[in-house]
Amino acid sequence: MKIILASKSKRRQDLLKMINLDYEVVIAESDEIKDDNLSPLENCINISLQKALEVKEKTSGDRIIISCDTIVVKNNKIYGKPKNYQDAFDMLKLLSNTSHEVLSCLTVIKIKDNEEFIYKHQGTGVVYIDNMSDNEINDWINIGNPYDKAGGYAIQESFGKYVTKVEGDFYSIVGLPLNALHNILKDIS
Repeated sequence: MKIILASKSKRRQDLLKMINLDYEVVIAESDEIKDDNLSPLENCINISLQKALEVKEKTSGDRIIISCDTIVVKNNKIYGKPKNYQDAFDMLKLLSNTSHEVLSCLTVIKIKDNEEFIYKHQGTGVVYIDNMSDNEINDWINIGNPYDKAGGYAIQESFGKYVTKVEGDFYSIVGLPLNALHNILKDIS
């Protein structure tokens, strides 16, 4: 059965390659719209589902669609991808010398013989960041391309030198809860 990743994220693509999954990419183009009346977790779940449903409409035949949304949460506020340099700096300054939660909400849609099954999983982790100087934050922004990363950082890149501790699912923090995905795919195959 054809497997489709509903994401342009290089990190998610690399993670699927890492587990030897044969897939194609179909990008969800719609804006990731947050609803202020929902909790961060509910927003994350909804955005992941929206992406999967959009790609479902763009594709046909028997298929499995994988979608995921990852957000950084601090004080019940969502920190997505920074919009510009100042936004990235402010985000990283806020996350410095403290901890925050990372949520990755996974949606898997299986369509076989015109029947549709939807599977969901919420992966969580807590990341502790060392005290970063303004120069260190500026250096990361200049080399780390923070603009395509929730919270403005990627734990698996050189930013990892600022991470003092991680609790929970590491791959959810990276952007795709691999163990949950593996178990879902195993169960539905």
